[in-house]
Amino acid sequence: MIPRRSGRRPWANILDNLALKSVLFIHRPKALFLLLSGLAGGVLLSLNSCSSQPRSITISSGIVGSYYNRLAEQIDHSSKATVKLSVQNFESQGSQQNIESLLAHKVDFAIAQLDVANEVMRQGKVKAVAVLANEYVHIITRQDSGLKTFTDLKGKRVAIGTSGSGMSFTAKRLLKADNISVQPDYSSFDEAFKKLKSRQVDAVIYVGSLGASKNLRRQFVNNPDFRLLPIEPALINHLTVFDPGSYHGAELPVGTYTSLPPIPDQKVLTLSTPTVLVTRPEMNRPTVALVTWSILSTARTYSQFYPALQNEEPKNLLRKGLFYIHPAAEEVLENGDPRMALMRYWENNNDLQSTVVILVTTSVVGLLLRQWRRQRSKKMVTTTTNRINELKSLLPDHPQQALDGIEDLSQEHRLMFVEGAVTTEVYEQLRHKTQTFTDQCRRLLEQQRKKFVMETLLLLDEWQVTLQSDPEAALQKLSYIKQQYRDMLLSDQVDIDAYMELMQLTLISLMTLVPKNSHNGTNFMKQNQTLEVNSNNSVEP
Repeated sequence: MIPRRSGRRPWANILDNLALKSVLFIHRPKALFLLLSGLAGGVLLSLNSCSSQPRSITISSGIVGSYYNRLAEQIDHSSKATVKLSVQNFESQGSQQNIESLLAHKVDFAIAQLDVANEVMRQGKVKAVAVLANEYVHIITRQDSGLKTFTDLKGKRVAIGTSGSGMSFTAKRLLKADNISVQPDYSSFDEAFKKLKSRQVDAVIYVGSLGASKNLRRQFVNNPDFRLLPIEPALINHLTVFDPGSYHGAELPVGTYTSLPPIPDQKVLTLSTPTVLVTRPEMNRPTVALVTWSILSTARTYSQFYPALQNEEPKNLLRKGLFYIHPAAEEVLENGDPRMALMRYWENNNDLQSTVVILVTTSVVGLLLRQWRRQRSKKMVTTTTNRINELKSLLPDHPQQALDGIEDLSQEHRLMFVEGAVTTEVYEQLRHKTQTFTDQCRRLLEQQRKKFVMETLLLLDEWQVTLQSDPEAALQKLSYIKQQYRDMLLSDQVDIDAYMELMQLTLISLMTLVPKNSHNGTNFMKQNQTLEVNSNNSVEP
């Protein structure tokens, strides 16, 4: 439950408040009876929800330092911060072992690939809570292996992951779908890559979040002769049609793991399968709801595993492609914070509302609304502070981007205020925060503009001296100055007004310093005009 400042139970205060006002119903005993019945039911519901909330949960993830293990750690951080739940993180060999531990009631939740979990989901033994990432199939080999595509693995020695891992499950599913027989190797991650390097295996099949595996990135950095093989479109189409809930066509972008040389050096066609948090259907509903809410309310912190969460709507992404969702998780994804269930019950119960509208409006509903508004206002202030801190990281190098970002945020607040979504007090508090940062951005932009103007004056003084002694060199220096201004404009180091001011300053100096009636001056002006025409038609001077 949400903690209160007072040590007294919150429902006791509500009862006291209603007892004082119950005199209004002395001559309406039926209405009073219905009031107390509804109130008692609501209080019991609240007490039951509080008493059933556990203090910790258990999750089966992966080996220490692995992608799944780090995901479980992130769930622990989210749960502690939002709903005061701690997570006991149990190590495992991967998805298949995690599902087995869940079904054996050894843990409350498990992290698994959706293709591994889907079979037991169809049997009704497991329900999904949320999608936490997408895992991509990587077929890794050496440059000199002679292998071109996934089909070429036929008859080869292939490391397909340890027994009990999701990698081995997916690898076997792909090989079976393509009717390919290989010499399987069940080595661990590090051992598999050692064997690949020493030519004891011809390829390694790895399944994981795109670019999120530090271990895989290290392997590519240390072994630039490793490369990625594509999966044939026919096999991709077959699996996405045969099992659309488990697999999706995907691409590994150029330079995902290294930039020089780029690995991969071209887009690689492959398959992806979601990473899901799952539990048993009979799992305690309040617990599932709280865990789901902890993930939903901190969704952006999972973007290191699931990049789309940084910008897209988390409610849609967390259930994308799921057919078997736990009812408590689905309710949270639809309605939000489960701790507000009593409020939703009240809003949907018309009979109770019609009976106790006067007292409940002035007491219970008023209390809940005030609490809700305080939480929402606090959350908005916190969110605004976090957004400003994010924009501050842009301020030193890209002050114009920071200014655009804070102005967009200010506009969001204004629209919310106009629509009545925030109170005047909260809006003024938010406006003060955004205005302070806006002023800081503008001061920095003005300082930069003045600095650029001073630097331009110094460059023009130097250019004037060069003009007298070496016009050709002066021409080159002028082209450098102009190009430097364009680069500053393109990189948002100056805005368009400052750029035009600097260019005008350069032009005025040129008109003032070059004697038009002299032969050298005339030639110089013609060369400069030619340079100006060329620069307007090309990025290069």
